[in-house]
Amino acid sequence: MDESVTAPDLSFDRVEPVVSGFIDDYLRLHDLDPQRFRARPLPGRDEMFFKAILPNYEFDASISAFKFVESTVRLGEAYRQLVEGVFGGFDQVGPVLDFASGWGRLTRYLEQRLPVSQISVADIYHDAIDWQVETFGVSGVHSTKDPALLAYAGRHDVVLAGSMFSHLPEGLFHAWLAKLHSLVSARGVLAFSVHDEAILPAGEAMGADGFHFLRFSESGSLDLDIYGMSYVTEAFVGRAIERLGPGLSWRRFPKGLYENQDLYVVGAPGVDLSDLKLGSTPMGGFETVATLPTGEVEFAGWAVERTPGAEIAAARVFVDGEEVLSLVPARERPDVQKHFPGSARPPVGWSFRLSPQQAAPGAMVRVRLESDSGLMGYCYAQMPTPATFTYSGWSRRGLR
Repeated sequence: MDESVTAPDLSFDRVEPVVSGFIDDYLRLHDLDPQRFRARPLPGRDEMFFKAILPNYEFDASISAFKFVESTVRLGEAYRQLVEGVFGGFDQVGPVLDFASGWGRLTRYLEQRLPVSQISVADIYHDAIDWQVETFGVSGVHSTKDPALLAYAGRHDVVLAGSMFSHLPEGLFHAWLAKLHSLVSARGVLAFSVHDEAILPAGEAMGADGFHFLRFSESGSLDLDIYGMSYVTEAFVGRAIERLGPGLSWRRFPKGLYENQDLYVVGAPGVDLSDLKLGSTPMGGFETVATLPTGEVEFAGWAVERTPGAEIAAARVFVDGEEVLSLVPARERPDVQKHFPGSARPPVGWSFRLSPQQAAPGAMVRVRLESDSGLMGYCYAQMPTPATFTYSGWSRRGLR
């Protein structure tokens, strides 16, 4: 895409009907109102969608829209676990701040969990904040390049900075960590995600202090001196947290956010996080379908568990919402491993067959991946009519 050109907004009404059905089903499974979620388009100025997600899915707007929804819900599920673990639930939490919120991916989730009067958003993209304020009715904060220039001094029970510290150079990492921790209420927490050393690109070496910064990113507008790609060790983050104050309670959750980012949670002074638990939802996708001479249709795909100590215990298959069979994914998939470096468990493969009696052409096929962590992931396909196959999975380019 031409960096100087703004894409048109993407309305969910433009999503192919089959994929639109996947989206609605997926949202309902997570107790979200599909109509409310889809009511606002994806703004054409959202670089994270139009210059990151969309190209990764070969500019297929429908599959990309599903992946946007999926990533929103996975982020929301991490947020839910955090709020339940620290406060006991959304009905017990006070004001929250989504820092580096972009064009409101998380806001689409939070506005269905909290009164908008409790939600504040902040970003260096001021037009994105203005759009969120107008669209969702949340409170907006215009951020700055230099944290010292940010005059905002609100206090929040949850301050989340997702996929921000994973892009900062070392000096700004420390400065923004201190600034955002100062915005946490007396009973609150700061949560932020990073790229761990486990996913440092091949050929790059971690610095002696446990920090490495590369001058590239998916953004076409932010200065690479303040927004690139950073990689850290747990020891580096631990020392950074120690600089905030003595004795702060904090936890690291490997692969706790998005596909490959670790999530760190730091409490306000006196807030004990030693019992906090947070897992990653299982991920997976369909890859192949074959119509057999018997008339059966065989589906195959993959799955990965990223929560340490957990494993995918079962995959249950549903046709138009009704369970028809279950299986235990067991076959290891080393070809998928490169997409999830450092995952808690090796990716696994699965396959199953559906007869014409079990599923008619055009039926929705949903696989529910069940982890013994208690979390579940989902992937979708359509029962094929002759020479058709529609699915929602990982990047078709990456896993073909």
